[in-house]
Amino acid sequence: MRLNYLTSFIFVLFALSAHSRTNECQKAIDDYNSGVEYINYTDVKTCYESNPFNQTNANETIETVKELLKGFYVLLDQAKEDPKSGFTFRAMDLISELDLLLKKNYSYEYQFMYAVEDLIAEMRDGHTAFSTTNYSTFYFYQEFSMYSVIKPDGTQQIKVFDDSIDPSTIDCQVIYIDGKPAIDVITEFARNHVQESRDLSVRFNYALASLAFGVRDFRIFGQAFTLRTQLPTGSSTSYTLNCSDRISNITKAWRVPTGASIKTFFAPISSKYKSSYINETSVGNASLIFDAIISRFYVLQDFGIVLISTEDTSNYTSNKTIRFLDDIIVGFTLLADRVFDFSNNGGGFVAIADFIVKLLFPSIAIFPEDIKVTDATTAFIKEGSNANDSGGLFDYRTYITTKTNTSFNNVDEFIGNNTYIRGGTQVKYTTKAFRNETIEFLNYPVPPKFPWTEENFVILTNGICGSSCALIVQRLAEVNVPTVSVGGFPNTRFSFASFTGGTMVHISNLNGLDSRLTLPKSLLLSFTIAEVYSVNNPDEVMDFSYGQADYQLYYDERSARDPSSLWIQAEKYIKKR
Repeated sequence: MRLNYLTSFIFVLFALSAHSRTNECQKAIDDYNSGVEYINYTDVKTCYESNPFNQTNANETIETVKELLKGFYVLLDQAKEDPKSGFTFRAMDLISELDLLLKKNYSYEYQFMYAVEDLIAEMRDGHTAFSTTNYSTFYFYQEFSMYSVIKPDGTQQIKVFDDSIDPSTIDCQVIYIDGKPAIDVITEFARNHVQESRDLSVRFNYALASLAFGVRDFRIFGQAFTLRTQLPTGSSTSYTLNCSDRISNITKAWRVPTGASIKTFFAPISSKYKSSYINETSVGNASLIFDAIISRFYVLQDFGIVLISTEDTSNYTSNKTIRFLDDIIVGFTLLADRVFDFSNNGGGFVAIADFIVKLLFPSIAIFPEDIKVTDATTAFIKEGSNANDSGGLFDYRTYITTKTNTSFNNVDEFIGNNTYIRGGTQVKYTTKAFRNETIEFLNYPVPPKFPWTEENFVILTNGICGSSCALIVQRLAEVNVPTVSVGGFPNTRFSFASFTGGTMVHISNLNGLDSRLTLPKSLLLSFTIAEVYSVNNPDEVMDFSYGQADYQLYYDERSARDPSSLWIQAEKYIKKR
């Protein structure tokens, strides 16, 4: 998963057209087409409220979503089980809860759609989400972001990270938000409105701002509290600030940008963050020695830093992807002991994750995986295995059995007869399997054998390391590479990875579905379709495995803007130092 703050603008006119039958939406449409920079919050709210709740549409939406989740969502049943210690989420029967939504009262269609979106978000699975382009097209942003620091006396504060409208507020302490203690407000928001992790500390980090490396630049990432796609309940938020012992009250309106304001409105998000500690060739005192586009290699004092921002190369050709992997190999040859910084890495392709694991430790196995066996997945497995498309998710030839490390002889052997108890229910799954590296790494470069061990590395993340990123760090942790998490709450070690599901799909990727299982194009649904298991504990599903970091660091005013300060602190946990 990767945030793309600009993508939704291509849907704006399409989504508005869905409302164009109402006079109440005309002003928003006119303003968007006129080239103004912002649409008025009230106009958007009025537009949304011009579409009344329709019980028939709601019934059809719930029934289709239920059938899709029952047919494909591999984690559906285990989500009924109580969370392991360290996790914070509500165990529930999602299918029953979806039915209950139909018994509630709604005045407007968008209220119902948000209820479905929020309920599915309670899975706290970054791969599994529901939204509608009709009511999630616009961004609501306050051009204001916050971060958390731990002071020398151990107290935690919320502070202003960036303010595009009034930079004088930067680094002021945020005492109250809408009259309530800022820490409590952010924690409550993270608990109830951030879906990307089952660990509350990680969701807390995601609600706030931090720096991420991407597209060769550092940018502000996260800030879910002040950047939303759902219509906020009010038009503004009030903040009480302490700026050098001077108390002031400010109000930040929710601004709704149009395409005309992309460059100016999103400058602090999508473009290079102007930290005084970062330039094109250095981060703090760390010097860039090699740039591999999706990763960067730095030297600081006598150790190296590998900054891996993503495993997603979908915007590049296959030849470019291979070039990036070649460059990653080159980068590794230039460094000795290494800090791996995977902070704010939303994942990408499983094959790239597996390649990096094998590059570091060629003799270890990757995580095995399986798929839930239902009538729907069985049909896809049989069709996928008959197709001339080796390497496909549903093709048994993509995998080798964990029992013998050999290829499956046929589709029936892959489907197998494997039943486990999940959430008190007997559920069938395909035979546990590894991905076939001969197919997965086809045309990938063959790396040299490096002499390092787990004692030469340490992993640093802020917990926002999901999907393919999680596959890498969770596997390295199982061979005793030390892990360090940064941020969260004082004296509360937390997860260094999130949503370690093997593979996710969007319903648009599932061609040939029965017409009863097709949602309108305005509705978007994705879910985890393949789960992975621990190698050390073969019955443990990694998505529900609580992986607490070995050590914890905190942001301060410097390290929040200068990652090299964190690299220096993490380096001391490399075993061979």
